[in-house]
Amino acid sequence: MALQSLVILVVAAVVTVLSALIAFPLLRRAGVVDVPSHRSSHTLSTVRGGGIAIGCGITVATILAMVWTVSEDGVFGLGGILLPVGFLVLTWCYSAIGMSDDLDSLRPAGRLIGQVILALLFSAIIAMFSTQGIAHVIAFAVIGVTTVNAVNFVDGLNGYVTEWTIVTAGWFAFVSSWVGENDIALLALALAGAAVGFLPFNLGRAKAFLGDTGSYGIGAAVFALAVWLFVQGVPIVVIIAPMIFVFFDVGLTLVLRLFRGENILLPHREHIYQRIQQAGWPHSSVSLFHAALSVLACIMAVPTLISGNTATTYPAHVFWVGLLALYALLPLWLRRRALKEATTA
Repeated sequence: MALQSLVILVVAAVVTVLSALIAFPLLRRAGVVDVPSHRSSHTLSTVRGGGIAIGCGITVATILAMVWTVSEDGVFGLGGILLPVGFLVLTWCYSAIGMSDDLDSLRPAGRLIGQVILALLFSAIIAMFSTQGIAHVIAFAVIGVTTVNAVNFVDGLNGYVTEWTIVTAGWFAFVSSWVGENDIALLALALAGAAVGFLPFNLGRAKAFLGDTGSYGIGAAVFALAVWLFVQGVPIVVIIAPMIFVFFDVGLTLVLRLFRGENILLPHREHIYQRIQQAGWPHSSVSLFHAALSVLACIMAVPTLISGNTATTYPAHVFWVGLLALYALLPLWLRRRALKEATTA
């Protein structure tokens, strides 16, 4: 299993790099670029739709995992390919919806309808092969649409979503191995490897952005892995650990904008991570800070992974509140410090 895991991780990364080197010049030539505007956090025109490279990395690595399983288990391994096939179909379908946005060819209402239909279909199929009822189908669908859009909303700084994907997929791979779900672990490693391969193109002066193609695909992949782990009995606290800052940022921002009477459908730069960057931190520092907080949140979920939801594991999650407060208050502290320095200068 260790060798197989390493091979899947490396193959996903290498294929992503090769795909990026081929796809990015073609995308730029086709005019699929992100032009900076007043709401942008970057200043140079950059290729978008970079998620295509990540999709290729995930696909090749996942197919390799399927072939490996069948070659080892023979005809008995055929049943094991249903999980990765469903993973690929869901990821690419969401990526296709995202690509339509990158190409400006689908209205927001159409994208939302497509997301809901895909989430419902996937959730219904999961329910057919498990003991989940109709209530879980609806709940899964809501979580799916929420996750995909949340990832899309926080894709605004170089390296931010890519580094978060590495942390989240790595955590899911660890959790899956811990509970004996090696098939899910391999899919998580394929996602992590693809993100690792894309990261060099997305750091510093980024050569490419994920675009909606990438953020939708990553959101769908995370959604699928999270649902499968939940169905296998993994505590929800363990599953949500690497995602709490994404959900918190998006949720708090939406609530505050609604409270101020703003149109939440209009573009803006009011997310916590954006305000940290506007307060003076470079993209790389904000992205690394968020990834580090996500790692800490996962570490705090380890007691629950080991012992389950018990009275002895609850105190660990109290520290999440402190981490969330630190994340939310950081931009305010940075602005006050900058103002104080300007006043005393």
